Amino acid sequence: MRSGIALTCSLFIATAALALLPGCASLRPETEDFDVTLVNLASEGGGAGVGEAALRFTIRLQNATPDPVTLTGSAHKIYLNDVYVGQALDGGRVEVPRLGTVTQDVTVHLSTFKLARAFYGVYRTQRASYRVSSTLYGTRSTMRTRKEGSIDLQGLQLPPPPSQP
Repeated sequence: MRSGIALTCSLFIATAALALLPGCASLRPETEDFDVTLVNLASEGGGAGVGEAALRFTIRLQNATPDPVTLTGSAHKIYLNDVYVGQALDGGRVEVPRLGTVTQDVTVHLSTFKLARAFYGVYRTQRASYRVSSTLYGTRSTMRTRKEGSIDLQGLQLPPPPSQP
């Protein structure tokens, strides 16, 4: 009797493990073969009110594989000066050629309070550090990437800083 229960439990565990394998195989960890870089940002001029603004981020999708990659959607968490400003979501289809790059504009609706906090201390230099953590949904797999760097904020057309007395 005990061996029958043990055999049933073993079969259940093996079946559950096999059922989970396809999900694990389709989700790749962070990849070095595909890269997402922030190349520009500009004000969209929109938002839901005083507390919200829309920023358009231009990202570069870089495919370092010998095969083209077709994306069916993406999510990009964007940080400026280590402050999370928001997430850009895109449900469009994008083809990134083999060993090639494509740029894409994505919009983030963010709190102006977070924006002010993120830009504090860089107003005079008009440069900011950034981090982009992306999840890319492809026709064959899902990839995750993370990139850090710095960006020139001239595209925001901020007013000049006040002159010193």
